[in-house]
Amino acid sequence: MITPLALLATLAGGCGGGKEIPVQNAREGDLLVKTAANRVHLARPFRRGVPNGLYSGAVNIVTPGGAAQETLHEVNSVCSVEGVPGWPDYDNLYGQPISTTAQQGSVANPSRWQILFHFDGRIERIGKAPEEEWPSRLRDNLCRRGDFDDRPQAVRDKAAGS
Repeated sequence: MITPLALLATLAGGCGGGKEIPVQNAREGDLLVKTAANRVHLARPFRRGVPNGLYSGAVNIVTPGGAAQETLHEVNSVCSVEGVPGWPDYDNLYGQPISTTAQQGSVANPSRWQILFHFDGRIERIGKAPEEEWPSRLRDNLCRRGDFDDRPQAVRDKAAGS
């Protein structure tokens, strides 16, 4: 069943149109991720946790097409810092399907999933982790990686060793 929020977002974005919004600028219903197979819209704003790089929110994953489908997921992300002692050598994205944005996930949920994006390029999927492309792109958005990196160019160059 398509919610009114997803229908409105799909209609506003057209058939595959719409620009991805960086999570720090997004509002409910905004498009966070667009892949060939899915559109990921902000369903509950991500809030920062106490540890650096921890984000918790909810997204609506829409699979467009004749029989459009959508699923709501609570998602948490722990963004690490590469090469810094004491920090893990991966970004951690984990979550689970939920039925409403007010629902809080449960650690005991058998549908819970986790994906570790190691800085050496390995990807570790744990539990019922989605195989689609959207989790990787959402991690980029939440952790400000790739084309979501909004640091000044000089800072990016220095970090890359240029």
